[in-house]
Amino acid sequence: MEVSRVLPYTAFAILFYTVKCLRYSDFTKTSIIINTCLSKNLLQEIKVDHLLRCSMACSQDTDCRRYHYCESDLSCKTYLDGTDCILPDNSGRCSCYKKNIGCHEGVCTCPLGYYGNNCGSIIKDCVEGFSMDITMGHKKKALTYIQPGSVPFEAVCNFLYKGTVMIFARDRSCLHENFNRTMDEYKTGFGNVSRNMWIGLERMFELFSLPHNGIVVIVAMQRSDLSICQTYLLWAELGNEAAGYKMNYQSLGENSVWGGCGTPFRKSLPFSTFDQDYTGGYKCAARFGGGWWFDATADCGRGFLTGTMDGSGTDNFLLDDTTGLSYKSFEIFLEIF
Repeated sequence: MEVSRVLPYTAFAILFYTVKCLRYSDFTKTSIIINTCLSKNLLQEIKVDHLLRCSMACSQDTDCRRYHYCESDLSCKTYLDGTDCILPDNSGRCSCYKKNIGCHEGVCTCPLGYYGNNCGSIIKDCVEGFSMDITMGHKKKALTYIQPGSVPFEAVCNFLYKGTVMIFARDRSCLHENFNRTMDEYKTGFGNVSRNMWIGLERMFELFSLPHNGIVVIVAMQRSDLSICQTYLLWAELGNEAAGYKMNYQSLGENSVWGGCGTPFRKSLPFSTFDQDYTGGYKCAARFGGGWWFDATADCGRGFLTGTMDGSGTDNFLLDDTTGLSYKSFEIFLEIF
């Protein structure tokens, strides 16, 4: 007969043992985030009579790294990745837990991105995670810990395609996220859901600074009619803070059903925010209400992707796109090779 018990670990953690199978898992209580961008990468949904039963279900699944349990309907959902749990509301008295480590007969499950003895090692970028197949065959976008510099952080890795890393995402189905931020906030990153976020200019610079043969910036835009356009900035480079985080690239590529969607980037422009603007009297960041690589011209550039998406302010735009349709979502990935 299996015996399970909950032991004190921290104020917000439980330690779970299944004695018969020499199985243990260490969980930390995390946050419930209220948003309409619900968590993806669901593994299973079951009914259980206690929080501990949900913990056991996650512990016994080597793919599970996070779960949430709701007291009101006794529902238990387990997930492949992530730290916090995203719900439309918390009327169900739900709680969220992240698996720090789970081991069974010497084989351990680590948070995505960590590996090795006691999960003591971490991948430097998503490409390394792709080459190691850290998702164990789950070829999808997943929240993954990476460490290109001195401090690890959680990023979205696209394991569907070579291990690209998401640096920016917008989605109209999410609750509003304010992108009219200070330069300091754009440097460190912001956004508490993976589909409405900015990874941070300093983290971007760390990724660009890794040894590589080349980097492609992939800009994917989806319209209200669900058509998709992708623009590629080939052999891209990013300057450091002293250089104004200028983005440069050798050439452009495009894959579109629209017949030319344009690019939101121009070469060698510093990044501007309302409190640190490099566009002179045009004050582009303050005018449009978001940080971007603006041009010091009357139109401020050919594109802008950090505006509002609901008409409450200056919406995103691409001056070279003449379809007249609104945007549903944006994603920008780095492909490092």
